[in-house]
Amino acid sequence: MITVRPMRLLPRSPPLDVTEVLLLVVVFAVPVAVVPWASNAFELPKAALLCFLVLILAALGLGQFLIADRQRRLRWRAGWRHPLLWPVVAFSLALVLATLQSTNLLVSLRGSYERQQGLLTQLAYPTLLLLTVPLLRTRQQMARLWEALVWTSAPVVAYGLLQALGVDPLGWQTDATSPVLSTLGRANFLGSYLVLMAPLTGGLLLINRRRSLLALLLLGQLTCLALTLARGAWIGLAAALLTLALAWAWHTGQRRLAAMALGTTLLLLALLVLLNLPQRPLGSLADLPGLDRLASLSDTRAGSSAARLTIWRATLPLLQARPWLGYGPDTMRTTFAAVYPPQLVYYQGRQTVVDRAHNLWLDLGMSAGLLGILTFTAVLAAFIRMAWRASRAACDRWTAAAWTALLAAVTGHLVDLQVSFDVTATAATFWLMLALAAALGRPGGLPATAKPVSQGNQPGARATGPVGYLLGGIALALAIPLTVQPVLADLAHWQAQQSRQPLTARLEAAERAVRFNPAEPTYRLTLAAVAVQRGDWSAGEAAARQAVALAPDDAVVWAALGDLEARWGALDSSRLAIAEQAYQEASRRAPTIAAYHTARGLILVQQGRLAAGTTTLQRAIDLDATDGVAYAYLGDAWLAQAQIFEALAAYDQAIRWLPTLSRAYVGLARCYEQLGNVGAAEAMWARARQLAEAVP
Repeated sequence: MITVRPMRLLPRSPPLDVTEVLLLVVVFAVPVAVVPWASNAFELPKAALLCFLVLILAALGLGQFLIADRQRRLRWRAGWRHPLLWPVVAFSLALVLATLQSTNLLVSLRGSYERQQGLLTQLAYPTLLLLTVPLLRTRQQMARLWEALVWTSAPVVAYGLLQALGVDPLGWQTDATSPVLSTLGRANFLGSYLVLMAPLTGGLLLINRRRSLLALLLLGQLTCLALTLARGAWIGLAAALLTLALAWAWHTGQRRLAAMALGTTLLLLALLVLLNLPQRPLGSLADLPGLDRLASLSDTRAGSSAARLTIWRATLPLLQARPWLGYGPDTMRTTFAAVYPPQLVYYQGRQTVVDRAHNLWLDLGMSAGLLGILTFTAVLAAFIRMAWRASRAACDRWTAAAWTALLAAVTGHLVDLQVSFDVTATAATFWLMLALAAALGRPGGLPATAKPVSQGNQPGARATGPVGYLLGGIALALAIPLTVQPVLADLAHWQAQQSRQPLTARLEAAERAVRFNPAEPTYRLTLAAVAVQRGDWSAGEAAARQAVALAPDDAVVWAALGDLEARWGALDSSRLAIAEQAYQEASRRAPTIAAYHTARGLILVQQGRLAAGTTTLQRAIDLDATDGVAYAYLGDAWLAQAQIFEALAAYDQAIRWLPTLSRAYVGLARCYEQLGNVGAAEAMWARARQLAEAVP
């Protein structure tokens, strides 16, 4: 047991310099950064802002080092002996090597459009740690960072609670179970962020004399986290709170607290087991809101649990194929499409793509292979070793509370990541916590307050000389094309998608998006769609083919080209052959995704290649037996071959899975006409007309 002395009031904080101000901007701005008038309203602004600020911080840090006096350089060089430094550098190098041998170098460098987690963003996290640790020279600066991390969650929580009350001025749309997404973009991402925040807030409560506001914030965090309905985050929070209680009990010698924490955990585990037993011994209790989510954890036949297990099983052979460096950051979507398990359609729908394994270690393996897993494990091992040693040496209440909160937050986050994955806000927060831990566990400790320094020797003042201006200018020159222009491109992309705007304005916006970010295939596909709406089929085809050239391994892009050519084929039948080839390329890259076979089968039928079309449509149905559209097209193919009873069976299945599909009723009417059943045919024609009139 360690006897913890009461904490004295901290001396006045040293003045903020420009680098620490920028660091606090990162802390406050990244989690709340949202651009409602952009297509990628959440991840792109966060990643761009993070990379922009890290580049500026890096330029200022380099400027400070170049013009520093000998004593300051020696102190900085001594930091290379920090136990956390070399594992962080090794992890960064693993990401670089994985990118160099990536299956898609462009995506691995810049990140996918949806996630924005390419090398540029992935390196920003460890770089942020390396830049933050030298800035935290005193306990007051560490306390300032700690409090900044905690209070940044206040607007995030407030917005989430407003959404739970049905008050959302921005009106976000989500397919998640809960509409509470705040500024994180999705309920489970918000839950992961709050798993990091709740232990930090609880740690401050242990040492802060003014507890009312902190207690209110913690209550808001826990309420908001509960409303996300994110089961992984709930389990992560439970692990975090258990760690918080046990670590604090160990520091203070409160055996009763440890016993209460362990007893509560055992009761919760028993409740979880009882809720998931097949016999349902708790009966109606398992149907209560919230508890019904926990009661479905063991259901491996449907829902997200079944989807996770299916994704994990399909990911393992991919890791075995490229074990050492993986496939490169942010490349899983196109890689996984080649082995996409067809049953995922039944678990998570047809429109959901898989771009993450939803498991920390599998995702690391896909991005950076065993080297990435081993180096990140080394980072965690260094943190645990440092936390153990520093916690044992803690001799005041503030230090004990800091290590308790950090251990709890990291533990909860790692537990949550076993069924989830990081986004920009959670990853940046996690690495800032590691930076705080690295500063707190710095060899030799650190003074309680900063030594007085002359105005001319302050780091912020010294970095504004000619060297600082030069490096800042270089950083800005790099930051604008890498971070600012992508945001401007996405703003233009959003404008191009606004159907109420004139087509001329939309076309100009689409062209502007491509001009700002010419390497993004998504923007070229939007340009193609707008050009087609204006009737310029040739320009649309040219833009779609440019998208294919940028992402030749992406089945989605090939399918988009096929869609364009198929629509053009209604005006010019010679385009149908090109459409069929495009869908064939999509199917070759994603052979188990039924939608591509359905589209190709329809084109084959339209070309009069009935046997090939029937085979292709049957393949689509074998992959997805609930696709009413595929059954309707198959019925058309059988009817064209005068196979009436086969057509009837196909149309019946189409109506079973899609009762509002008028095409199936038209097909049934034609079948009954050929069979001489006039009454049934008239009934089917009437139903088809009714459905057609109901379509706005």
